[in-house]
Amino acid sequence: MVAAIRHEIRQSPKHGLARMARNRTVLPLERAQVDVVQERSGVVGDRRISLRVCGEATQGYLLERYHAAPGEPSFVQRVNLFDDATIASFVEHDPYSAELESLYRAVIDVPKKALKFAGHETIQPEFASECVSESGLLTVMRNTILECGATNCFYHYFRIDEKTGNLKNHELLIGGTPVWSHRYVHRHWYLNDPAMAHARNDTRPLRASTLAPLPHDHWLNQQAQFLGLTSNVFFPAHRRDDDTIGLLHVSSSLPAAQGEEIIWRNRRTLRGLATEMLEWKVTAQRNTLAREMSLSHHELVALRLVGRGANARHVAEELKLQEHAVYQLFTSINKKMNSSHIRTSANKAKQFGFLAEGYISE
Repeated sequence: MVAAIRHEIRQSPKHGLARMARNRTVLPLERAQVDVVQERSGVVGDRRISLRVCGEATQGYLLERYHAAPGEPSFVQRVNLFDDATIASFVEHDPYSAELESLYRAVIDVPKKALKFAGHETIQPEFASECVSESGLLTVMRNTILECGATNCFYHYFRIDEKTGNLKNHELLIGGTPVWSHRYVHRHWYLNDPAMAHARNDTRPLRASTLAPLPHDHWLNQQAQFLGLTSNVFFPAHRRDDDTIGLLHVSSSLPAAQGEEIIWRNRRTLRGLATEMLEWKVTAQRNTLAREMSLSHHELVALRLVGRGANARHVAEELKLQEHAVYQLFTSINKKMNSSHIRTSANKAKQFGFLAEGYISE
């Protein structure tokens, strides 16, 4: 499948009028595989917290913090392992930094020394479609927002329970001050986040200054100013075939009248970035699930064709195989997906999102 290219023209404060093509994300199955270099877990009260370093040599490594507690959504925060100032701030402002001190030391110090000693030269991807891990995705996000006149950025992945409407899972890719990310999670800001409420049902970009008047003591008024996130613009992203909502939060320390306007002039580029990042995430998750089931490219194509109503003869023509080989393929698929019939397997694959448009690269 040839990646569709969407051309964006943006006004950059540094580069004047610049042309940038944002690529639609088509991620081959063999990509988006990362190594877990180090992992430690601990319990603080009724909360289970896991820390791990993961990534790969070409595009870098991230520190990941997993947080789970009874009756709450699960949370994941990700930050660049080799940004020393950001890592130091992330550890310092962790609400359980004292309890987790030994875990942080074990997870961060040894891997950082070993990975730096290995001397790998990291690649700077320009588009999400060039990323093989979320460390590359963080690089794309940071570089893009800097060119668009911002200094801080955060990407939220909210997974919503379709039945209850409640948040099930929240993942946060941190390209700004870690203090903000910790407070967002620990103080449950998602419960009354006006940007998240907007993003649930709307994909239009949102300027913080256009929000309905918030109470003076609302955290978005107080904490944003205090932490230097004075100008804030939000870019939601949706997919019809997935319950994950993406939200790109872009900010600068300039006064809102000036800083928001600079970011807003680049809204087409940033809106495209928000969509790319959500597509990359959903596709990567599906690829991981497909790898766990050991589904090959031919098997995925066969499932997609059967899901569209094709029979064995049609699949044979598409894959240039003998018909008996296609029946062997169906048998292999059914075994992996614990099904008795290929159409049952195709229905399962559709539910998992394996057959979504843009998922299978050709």
